[in-house]
Amino acid sequence: MTFRSLASRRVMIALIGVAAFAAAALLSSPGGASDYLIHEEPASGATVAEAPHQLLLTFDRPLAQIAGQHRVEVMDADGYRVDDGEAKISGYSLHTLIVPISAKGDGQLEVTYDVLLVDADQYIDASSSYRFSVDHNLAPGDGESVEAAAEKSSQALVLWTIAILLGIAVAGALVYFLRMATGNSRSSLEPTNRSVFRD
Repeated sequence: MTFRSLASRRVMIALIGVAAFAAAALLSSPGGASDYLIHEEPASGATVAEAPHQLLLTFDRPLAQIAGQHRVEVMDADGYRVDDGEAKISGYSLHTLIVPISAKGDGQLEVTYDVLLVDADQYIDASSSYRFSVDHNLAPGDGESVEAAAEKSSQALVLWTIAILLGIAVAGALVYFLRMATGNSRSSLEPTNRSVFRD
């Protein structure tokens, strides 16, 4: 192996590592109120036309299946609790917690949670809070909820575009360095091949 091909491979590995790290950092940006909460419904900061009957909190790790370890409080604008019953793990995904609520009227609702997550052979205590609003004057699909959804969609589009561009750059670099590496061996064989054809 020549020094040039060895250097080319090292540069290629370094480029792939940097691109993979950057893509992972971009795609793992949290969309919820903490590093562990990746999705909430209704979304943080959204305004909905009608208070939902339940909240969905989805985490990036499975929830511990231990009774009494997941506490969620939902407070209305007047400081009254509107969570209605115990939060339960979804039957479809161990990552999602279902919180029944019975909110009435307009205003801001604050969701505070303290949950226990499973990470390999250890537990993680995750706690934080976020807010969303209810405005009955909005028609379904109007107002800030649409803006929030559009903003999230545009952010996701930007992240995926960057990830795709990084992938293309890595693929291009890989093709370039492979051509450089194989080009040397081909050039060394060309005189022999030509002499065979001339004979």
